Amino acid sequence: MVRLDIVSNEKKREQRKAELARLITVKKKAIKAAPEGCLRITTNRGNYQYYHFINSKERQRYLSKKDFKLARKLAQKAYDKKVVSAAERELKAWNMLASFFPEATVEQVYESLSPARQALVVPIVPTDEQYRAEWEAVEYTPKPFKEGAKVFYTDRGERVRSKSEQLIANLLNRLGIPYRYECPIKVAVNGKVQTWYPDFTILDVEHRRELYLEHLGMLDDRSEENNYARNAFWKMKVYEENGIYEGENMLYSFETGQAPLDITYVEMKLRRMLGMPPLKQTINYPSQTTAPRQHYSNAVSYDSDSRRSWEEPDYDTY
Repeated sequence: MVRLDIVSNEKKREQRKAELARLITVKKKAIKAAPEGCLRITTNRGNYQYYHFINSKERQRYLSKKDFKLARKLAQKAYDKKVVSAAERELKAWNMLASFFPEATVEQVYESLSPARQALVVPIVPTDEQYRAEWEAVEYTPKPFKEGAKVFYTDRGERVRSKSEQLIANLLNRLGIPYRYECPIKVAVNGKVQTWYPDFTILDVEHRRELYLEHLGMLDDRSEENNYARNAFWKMKVYEENGIYEGENMLYSFETGQAPLDITYVEMKLRRMLGMPPLKQTINYPSQTTAPRQHYSNAVSYDSDSRRSWEEPDYDTY
């Protein structure tokens, strides 16, 4: 059964009703200030001709090119009237729906039960807590670490490959966002199925979907042997070929030797993608003509030894 998030829908309904009410007020004010009469448009030999029509007793007046602003105002007035009519009908429909909408949907019946009864029944749709717990209980085998690789541990006690990934993992944990580190997925590369390991697989609990976060570091390293920038762009292309797009179900973070990871910027992108309240902090970015600056105390330094495993030329196990 498709999950109906009544809380989200209620908010959206109220937001829509408020938007419609504001729109009606604004457009009625614009209509009142518009020129008197209406616009009539005819065609003559494939050309449009505009006429200003005030009432049935007066003859319509032809509008020349110098009267084009008047034609625009009259056309806008007619459009605004149709918008007001449609908005009023929609607002009336929303108000009628509210009077018929049940106090509790089938999804909310489980929430209305006492804890004792909840423990005895299986809901038709898992609650957010149940859905998250089931997702987090799934076991997987992450990509192994090479012997001698640097060690970084997150607040959850899991090992990651770099200081940047440590910051990102701790951010996800602080925000209460469920995630898996380097959980394997299958992607098609040149017609062959390969196993890749996105840095983070994120659970969007509200919308019941999985998202991915990839950190692309060392983008200024363009050595011929290991051109990390080229590999990164190739990787982004492959993701898109497999239906994983930036801003939809993929989020990228970046850094170079001179521009370390800005974890606050990552948080802004996460909040926007997951529909979380935005940060109230104002960020001042450096201009392109100035040298990069560290804006936050949690920016990380470049570490040539903490290269991402996917940047190595082992394309069968990304």
